[in-house]
Amino acid sequence: MKLIKRYIIIFCTLFCLYFIIAYKNRLFPSFILGKFHILSTDKNVTVKLKDLQYYYQSKTNPNIILYDVKQENSWKFQCPFTKYKESDISDVQICIYNPEHDEHISGQLNDYGKWEPVVVRSFLRLLRAIPNTHLIDVGANIGLYTLLATQLNRHVLSIEPLHDSLIRLHKSIQLNNVENFVTVIANAIGTKHEKLQLNIVDKNIGGSYLSILDKMKPPVKIIPDIVITPKVLADVDTIVLDDLIDIYPSYFKRAILKLDIEGFEAYAFQNATILFNKTEIPAVYMEFGKLIELKSSNEMMAAIKYMIHFLKIRNYEPYEVNDINHLSFDNWEKWPWDIVFKRCDLCRCAGMDKAVGSVE
Repeated sequence: MKLIKRYIIIFCTLFCLYFIIAYKNRLFPSFILGKFHILSTDKNVTVKLKDLQYYYQSKTNPNIILYDVKQENSWKFQCPFTKYKESDISDVQICIYNPEHDEHISGQLNDYGKWEPVVVRSFLRLLRAIPNTHLIDVGANIGLYTLLATQLNRHVLSIEPLHDSLIRLHKSIQLNNVENFVTVIANAIGTKHEKLQLNIVDKNIGGSYLSILDKMKPPVKIIPDIVITPKVLADVDTIVLDDLIDIYPSYFKRAILKLDIEGFEAYAFQNATILFNKTEIPAVYMEFGKLIELKSSNEMMAAIKYMIHFLKIRNYEPYEVNDINHLSFDNWEKWPWDIVFKRCDLCRCAGMDKAVGSVE
């Protein structure tokens, strides 16, 4: 009888170990995504932020949560150098996720030292051409554009709500000794001040998105007997683009705007009038493809049309990121994944008579 009990105990122990290993992605998302400092069940459980000593409220706008990059960062990450090999700037050391769980951005940076080389080349070319132009990096992720801009001695407002990305960005900023060039904001950009949830996407953490966009996705056909990995959600506090004016340094009068917020780009412009009125923004780089994917939603369609009208009346023209192919506003549903809107009185617009070249 004792022998049977012993075998039962051994069997149960082995079964439990197998269950934990087989379903660790569902039981312990923190093991997938990094140090979230919390275990999650297979239900939708909010990942709560820790390390609160890094976070503090802005004195000029209490809705803005700032992240202190000057505090010591003892995290140990894989931090390869980029390999863009630009003649006038140094490549930067950037701290990435385990490529197994962030296949696109971290995987490409780990394997090749590059991510979005065509977009980066356009971005750096424009930044060089227009003096005293800084960067507003919305959806900074692990900070590629933020770090590259600092190598041209430009200052950056770097906006990223995800804690795991922030601590990597923090480490990268310190490794490159650019703490005095970057202000990190730990909010998401929304349409008002509220608390929303960020859907963290395993295998593509840079593709994490505000979960309210789920209602705009086309219906997915349900396949029987297919196990769907549960979502891991992080609470985030939202601000609007106009809030950024409240923390502008005095010299921050002209800036390129880079938007990569996984389908929420169109909504960001609903509260951006003050920002555009008080800041010369020569160009807006954005990932447009996700908007096209969501255009079947009437709400998204309205937001896209508002955004296009917002930019068009402010003298912006849409281009492919090769800086050559001019796009038609009337044909926006066929625009490529990445685009740049250029304000033609501030920077050169290829093929446009009103192009005036770079600003002195």
